[in-house]
Amino acid sequence: MKICYLLEVNNVHSQRWINYFAGLGNEVLVLSDSKPMALLPLNVKIIKPEMNLPTKVLAFKIYPKPYGNERFKWIPYRREVRRFNPDIVHAMEALGYGFALAHCGNYPKILSPWGNDIFYDPFKSHIAKFLVTTGLKKADKITSNCPNLGEYLNKIFGIPKEKVVGFSWGIDLKVFNPFKKREAAEIRKQLEIPDNVPILVSNRCLAEYWGIRYLINAIPTIVKEIPEAHFIFLRGTGGEDFLKEMMEITDKNGMTRNVRFIKEKISSEKMAGVLNLADIFISVPFSDLLSISVLEGMACGAVPIISDLEVYHSKIIDGENGFFVPIKNTEAIAQKAIFLLKNYNLREKMTEKNWKIIQREDDWEKCAPKMLSLYNETIEAVKIRG
Repeated sequence: MKICYLLEVNNVHSQRWINYFAGLGNEVLVLSDSKPMALLPLNVKIIKPEMNLPTKVLAFKIYPKPYGNERFKWIPYRREVRRFNPDIVHAMEALGYGFALAHCGNYPKILSPWGNDIFYDPFKSHIAKFLVTTGLKKADKITSNCPNLGEYLNKIFGIPKEKVVGFSWGIDLKVFNPFKKREAAEIRKQLEIPDNVPILVSNRCLAEYWGIRYLINAIPTIVKEIPEAHFIFLRGTGGEDFLKEMMEITDKNGMTRNVRFIKEKISSEKMAGVLNLADIFISVPFSDLLSISVLEGMACGAVPIISDLEVYHSKIIDGENGFFVPIKNTEAIAQKAIFLLKNYNLREKMTEKNWKIIQREDDWEKCAPKMLSLYNETIEAVKIRG
């Protein structure tokens, strides 16, 4: 099979799919706005399509940032897709890559929204909503790791529910499991965190959308009750300005001694070590799909405190294997964290339940073949349709 991907090549979740399908012997072309920072299999060709000068003028004069590039990237992308002549085209992200997918030619098309591209951007810009809606409508199938996405896309964008196929993409249980204690001990040493202190981790991108501000503001309340508590924040792809602001708030609140910021991007292996080190992980975005980061935290033994979003009610029962908190609610975050930190036996029971759930429902090796089946079904359906 010849597969063409339109995606951010340095996204770790994109790389998993690239490596998986290349590993099955498929010929893979990746079209991305970025150049790869990691080695990919030899049967993967990577191209960064470039706009010519007139197109750049159109993109950034008529449609200024942040949507200019998204509006016109389809022009060079379509050229590369046609040269490759794939059996199927799969775009991961509904804004720019989804719009490019819509204009790439008469090929079977799969679109995977990431989350904020359908929950956030379309409500901030008419241009963004137009781009996203076009991509969703032109795709033959829409898939994500959110089983109930069809209801939302039908209500907001008018997409037929039957067009949406959702399933857990799963995680690599060889990497993400609760048995990485040696790696966790090494990270504790690197971050200069004392032994035998409770640790809370934010494993989402350090940006406003992910509710980080509300977690930062909850720290003084938690530390007042549990002075030895320590917090780890992962910057991920978060911007320098937001990182600086959060560090300033931490310092102003007198919490610097209790907080560690990991500023560089980290590998999956190190992420597993960080999560094994944590007693609790906190994920409080304003909206979300079934986040891989949440599944990783559950697998590694950290107990979730998470935004009360419908998508997570299939994984978490409040008080049974984690806690929900209202969006943008600093006090709720603080009180749930304090309660969990004071109840060791409850945390242990939640950890055991979550590991069983992940093994049963979210093992990458069991979940990944579902995408291959979707590719084959879509190719056949487009052939029949003519």
